[in-house]
Amino acid sequence: MLAFLLTISFLLHALSLWIIILLYLRLAKVKEIEKQQQQMTEEMEQTFSAYLLEWKEENERFLAELAAILPNRTQTDHSPPKDSAEPQAEGNETTAPSEETETEALPSYFPNIDEIKDVVDIRQQPASFAAARVRQLYEQGKTVEEIAKILKKGKTEVELLLKFRQK
Repeated sequence: MLAFLLTISFLLHALSLWIIILLYLRLAKVKEIEKQQQQMTEEMEQTFSAYLLEWKEENERFLAELAAILPNRTQTDHSPPKDSAEPQAEGNETTAPSEETETEALPSYFPNIDEIKDVVDIRQQPASFAAARVRQLYEQGKTVEEIAKILKKGKTEVELLLKFRQK
């Protein structure tokens, strides 16, 4: 009977030792993955830092080139108008700025601002019409790629329109 109990005890000890070893190996794997994640995070931070520095340098070069192109732009462009610095006279008198002061207030880098016209493209179809057209072509048996070519839209956009119409 004692031999039987010793055998069972030996087997349980061996089993517990084996489980401890497995847990230790898994813990080592988790720690290794954690180290890799930390390294990746540091690399990403360094990459972002380098990218932001490049942006900063590029912006500084752009501003220097802009300053060279627009030499007649002065500090007075950013100063408040003289009228606003002076206190208003008693009463509720308000003076409207004349046309000449408004034109003079524009910086010199807007040479022909009055000649610029806004253009609105009204030929673009509304989204509901495009979605209905996509659904119609799909029901006719056209593939997503064919519909995208016909409507001159992206394949992903067509797929999304179809998915939204299914719900």
